[in-house]
Amino acid sequence: MPSTTVAKTRSLAYIFTGFLPFWFFLLLFKFGGGLHYSLISPLGEQFFPLWVVGLLMGGCSVVQLLLDVPAGHILDRYGYLRFLKITTALFLLAALTLTFGLTKLTYLLSLLFSIFGWLFFGPGLNAYVLSHAPKETAGRFMSVRDVFGSIGVVLSSALLPFILTQRPEIMGTAIFLLLLISLFLLYFSPKDHTSVHAEKKLPTQHHYIRRHFIPTTLRALKRLNPASGMLLLVSFSSSIFYGCIWFVVPLIIAHQANAGLLGLGLGIFDFSIVVLGFLLGNLADKSDKRALIFFGLLLFSISGMLLGFNFGWLFLLFGFLATSGDEMASISLWSWLHSLDREHDSDGVVAGVITLFQDLGWAIGPILAGIAYTLVGPSWTIVISAVPILITWAFYQLVIGRHGKKHLPFSVIPQKPHRARHKT
Repeated sequence: MPSTTVAKTRSLAYIFTGFLPFWFFLLLFKFGGGLHYSLISPLGEQFFPLWVVGLLMGGCSVVQLLLDVPAGHILDRYGYLRFLKITTALFLLAALTLTFGLTKLTYLLSLLFSIFGWLFFGPGLNAYVLSHAPKETAGRFMSVRDVFGSIGVVLSSALLPFILTQRPEIMGTAIFLLLLISLFLLYFSPKDHTSVHAEKKLPTQHHYIRRHFIPTTLRALKRLNPASGMLLLVSFSSSIFYGCIWFVVPLIIAHQANAGLLGLGLGIFDFSIVVLGFLLGNLADKSDKRALIFFGLLLFSISGMLLGFNFGWLFLLFGFLATSGDEMASISLWSWLHSLDREHDSDGVVAGVITLFQDLGWAIGPILAGIAYTLVGPSWTIVISAVPILITWAFYQLVIGRHGKKHLPFSVIPQKPHRARHKT
């Protein structure tokens, strides 16, 4: 390949313009899909007790978790772009059912179609992006992916207060149009040209491309070193927290007048990462990483609890602080992991365990929220959802006393995989 062509494929401008239809597909899919996920709890409470709605939301996540690896193998065999089109078409059916009016049947059918709408999206998106990315710029490709996905989530959360005032037919039509345009854009996206397994593009590629079944993954638990064990706990507890937030906040918006600001609150968690990503990386490079984990988890847990008592501007502030603490601790834990696991001969199974517990957290979060919301109300539900993070912080105090203090500089550590603060 000529040097000018290589330079072109490495540039940020090429990453943006060469895949522009695909990035806008991602934005619009997250826009429409985020709206649909946000509507599940306020629409479901019209027919079912909230604990049943929580079970339904959690059950959907469990089904996706169980089918995640088979979906990945199907993608490898039949093509990433093809199944992104199929998964978007299935999500169109989820939106279309709402246009017929809201009944128990249309609600449950919409949930059912959305399971398969999300199923191939996450694995297909990651595999497609990494299969196209030159090795030298794979990190940039994934960063652009994160930015466009986050923009879609921020737009969906900002529009949520308005959508909740509309009839279900209007809700379904809006989501349908967003997803229809996103499907149209896929036909102008670059075609598949290689398997994602042809070359390892990122040291953290196992965290994006998962092909280990759950029994294989669970057998790796005994091989986890303390750092990956802490990452497991942080991923699990934070996913419970975010799962509760995405269940509770749409209900508050639906029930309270002038709660529109809370729509932005759902997007603040991803917005924080876009704003603070480079700053926190430099901070982790120059600071005591044990202190960053200590204060990061403490800030995350306390700010998360305070979210429950502030549903105005302070919700945005504490949401920003909570996610900043989450990211601060996560970056430092990745540093610890890479300093301990020098051989990296089990990256795939370690990634599988961490991702498994992250997905379990997203399943447990709505179930916990559905039960707690009925018993103690929205404020205390959010407080309860942050308790596992506080327990993780306390457990870290026990772990750090028994293990070494050495960490690698952040600058030599592979890019940390982005952990979504929304439905994926």
